[in-house]
Order: sequence, then structure tokens, then C-alpha cells
Amino acid sequence: DYYARSRLNRRGEEVNKSLKLFVTLGIVAAALVAGTWLLIPSGSGTANAALAEYQIEKLTCGSCVSNIESALSSLDGVGSVEVNLTSNRGRVTYDPAEIDSSAIEAAITKAGYPARVRLQLDPLEYDALQREQAQLGQKYLARIGDRLLARSDFEQIVQQRTGGDVSPDQQSQIWQAVWKDVLQRELLLSAAEKNRVVIQDGEVDAKLDELRQGRQGLDQLVVQRYGSMDNFRTRLREDMIINRNIEDHVYAGVDDPRQQQSQLQAWYADLQKETEVIIFDPQLKAVGQSGSGCACCNS
Repeated sequence: DYYARSRLNRRGEEVNKSLKLFVTLGIVAAALVAGTWLLIPSGSGTANAALAEYQIEKLTCGSCVSNIESALSSLDGVGSVEVNLTSNRGRVTYDPAEIDSSAIEAAITKAGYPARVRLQLDPLEYDALQREQAQLGQKYLARIGDRLLARSDFEQIVQQRTGGDVSPDQQSQIWQAVWKDVLQRELLLSAAEKNRVVIQDGEVDAKLDELRQGRQGLDQLVVQRYGSMDNFRTRLREDMIINRNIEDHVYAGVDDPRQQQSQLQAWYADLQKETEVIIFDPQLKAVGQSGSGCACCNS
């Protein structure tokens, strides 16, 4: 079974390569910042929790996050602290009967990271937000911009990659790898939606005919890899949408490959900062949080 799955995976990779649509995606893969996504805190340990979000300057690495957490840990009334290195934002839950958002802002700033309050939710507003996200979490794993990631879709991708039972450690690694890929794809599709990029059915048919001419037995490989031709057509359309958006709105007539790569990386970095990512699922949230230190913070 193991060798059969290996052969199937290799065939699937050949199908992906034959699309010639993943070259562009590979360029932006290096721009992903792993383990740093904006999350809704799980609570402050009190029924009277409020929430404040801060814009924070001078964040460079996981050690900066640790320094902020340490600075806030001694303050009475502070609950959960979560910081996003990509967007330079932090969210803190707190008990307004013991501390206010201004005192938290001052503590973060004093630690060496100038902060300012972006938004605040009082206990009633924060409770309503948590209830809404708990309800969404029953069906969805996360929200990336305006796009909701269905639990069933994510689990299907995980199943395709494993092909069977795996150990808990392997499961965590697979979830982390799949999340990284899905996050990138959803960010790119979200950007294309904002630009109202459209691919017509005829264009998908033409691309599919081109792929069939380039590879004998493509339909059989597609069914093995994607489950059905309809699933593959959906994937193909999305790839074409992503690439058209990049060609029309990122490259914008630039022909030099190096300049294209530079523009794409800069655009994608901005896209990460601008797009809010909220994880509902505790398991996904856990595998996504893997901070690391670096020399810039002496750790």
C-alpha cells in the first residue's frame, strides 16, 4: 500500500507540473512567514473579558513576541496575548475592572515596541464575537480575508496527502504543511476576487484540451489525484484566476523575470499584512504557533 500510494503521489505531482501554472505560486512560496497569524484569543480566564487590538512597531521575530508576553505577564487583569509578526498587530484580552487598554499599550511601548490601540471590544462585544466564531468553527477551520476555509475541504487535502493512518507527530506536521499551502492559495484567490478576475468556461476547456494533448492518460491521472474531473476543473480554474490576477495586476507589463519576482514578493508581503487571518480550530491554531528566537533580540 505504501508503494502504491508513493506511485500515485508521483503521478499526481506530474499532473501538477504539466499544468505549468504552479511556477508563479512557487515564486511567492518563499515569502510565507510560518507560524505567525492573527488569531482571536481564546479568552482571558474571566467572564468579564474585553479585547484590545494594537498596532505595534519594531517587531522582527519570535523573540519580540516573547518580550511583549513577558512584559504583560506581570500585569494584573491581562489574559491572553497573541502577536502577528506579519501584520505587526497584537490582540490582548483583559479584565477592564483591573486594567485598561491604555495601560497595556504603555507596557508594550515601554518594552521597546511602540504600540497604539487600533480597536477595542467591551465584554459584551467580545462575548458576541467569540460566540459567532464558535458557531463558525463547527463547519469552518479559519477565515482568510472574506474566504471561509471549510473543515471538509481541508480534511480532504490532508487525506489525499496521507492516504491512511499516521502518527500524532506526523499528523501535526501534515496539518502544518497543508495549512501553509492552503493559506497561500486562499490569500491569492482573495486578492483575485477583489480585482474581480474572471475565467470563462471556454478558457478552462481550452486549457484542459491543451493539457490532454501534452499528456496521455491525463483523465485517469486526474481522477486518481483529485477524485473527479469536476474537482480538477475547479482547481484548474482557480489556478488560472490566480495567474491572470498576477499577470494583469502585479506584473503589469513587466517582462524581466527578476523584476517580476521582486514585484511579486513585495506585493505578496503587502497582501499578507492587509489580509486578516482568523483561525477557529484549536488543533490548527496549535500547529500554526511555532515561534522562534533570533539574534536581533539576543535570544
